[in-house]
Amino acid sequence: MKLYYSATSPYVRKVLIAAIERGLDDRIERLPTDGFGEEHRPANPLAKVPALVPDDGGPALYDSIVICDHLDRIGDAPRLIPEGGSARDRVLRIHALGQGMTDAALLLQVQRVRERKSGQPLPDDWWHERQRQAIHAGADALEAEMGALEGEIDLGQISVATALGYLDLRFDELQWRQGREKLAAWYETFAARPSMAATAPPPA
Repeated sequence: MKLYYSATSPYVRKVLIAAIERGLDDRIERLPTDGFGEEHRPANPLAKVPALVPDDGGPALYDSIVICDHLDRIGDAPRLIPEGGSARDRVLRIHALGQGMTDAALLLQVQRVRERKSGQPLPDDWWHERQRQAIHAGADALEAEMGALEGEIDLGQISVATALGYLDLRFDELQWRQGREKLAAWYETFAARPSMAATAPPPA
């Protein structure tokens, strides 16, 4: 398999963690690309990372959860997404929460990239405040529902961990740990996993 990736993308990190936890990392050839570049558009018409070219020569897979679902159906390790029932609902719901926090943070980061490219500050308006509110509300929800992050590793936990890791990388000023001691303690433990250490992005 071939994976178009950017080392700082939290979506890519989620896929790589899933691959490691599934015992599939050595089957993936990493193809570095600029997250805002064009070289991976033939694999993903949206020109976004990650994009995975499967071994069977079929169409490339894109969007991180689609790739994670594919990885979850090959290999012999325990599943990261339960096959059905309330357990599946819980994992996918927590995944969506982590993904939504990541999406909000990426939108704020795009603002910074636009400012850097234009050389001019852009308005910090209601739209940007809405993204910050989404991040804080998501973290509050996780703090209030820590039981959903317990148990064997699953894709919901990975999604939350990569979201929090990205906030550490790009948005220290949001101080997501403040008032969320349980979530902070959970993240400290989860971040010590070898899969997290192996996929840590370079310093911002």
